[in-house]
Amino acid sequence: MSYSFAGTSVLKGELKVRFANSDARAKQLAKLGDTDVNIVQLPRVMNKAEAVAYLLESGFAKDILVRAALEAEVAPRDKAVRTVKVRVKSVKPKAKYKIKVDRTAATDAEVNALYEAVYGIK
Repeated sequence: MSYSFAGTSVLKGELKVRFANSDARAKQLAKLGDTDVNIVQLPRVMNKAEAVAYLLESGFAKDILVRAALEAEVAPRDKAVRTVKVRVKSVKPKAKYKIKVDRTAATDAEVNALYEAVYGIK
């Protein structure tokens, strides 16, 4: 995607890198609760990586926190961190198993041994 404006803002104490196609985005961010909104017009339409490179070279990132946020925006992300949710309607076993129990009561020692074997605790 291409952008005409880029900059930073602070939302709930967290510095965020922002991209936009209109300068009205700064007003919208302020209305939504962002503070320290600093969005500048790019010299030409750019993608995110180009915009970040421009901001780093132009002196926009004088503060070390702004520089770190810009660099983190284009840094490769670990895709293994993503979570995939799968919805399963129902699972029915193919075969029915019957379990025969000889007794129903267990001693405290048996329960403790079972907890230790399963959970590693007593």
